[in-house]
Amino acid sequence: MEKVENHTQIEAPVLNESSASAGIKTPTEISSNIKIALIVDYIFWIMVAVVLLRFAFKLIGANSNNAFVTLIYNFTNAFVGIFQGIVGNVISGTMVIEFSSLITIVIFWLIYKAALRLLAIMK
Repeated sequence: MEKVENHTQIEAPVLNESSASAGIKTPTEISSNIKIALIVDYIFWIMVAVVLLRFAFKLIGANSNNAFVTLIYNFTNAFVGIFQGIVGNVISGTMVIEFSSLITIVIFWLIYKAALRLLAIMK
């Protein structure tokens, strides 16, 4: 008796111009989307960390004559300054609860989510 084996061969998809019109992404396109998302993620967390440092320094009444504190304040003034005056600050001695820093973090988060959503749509 002769033994007959049934083998099914699966061919790998060929990625060419017609693949692009079908919505299939090449590996380099996928990795570039992932890289962009990682860059957006990295920038967001750095900006939030710096604004949170500002909030914490204001909250504990950090010495504004210190070089590092001054650096953080000067760097974040461009972002936080836009939202100053929306809500008043709570001041007690040298300690300040700066609500504009918290508003800045919320706005950063909204921009971050919108950017990630846009990247998801572009995939």
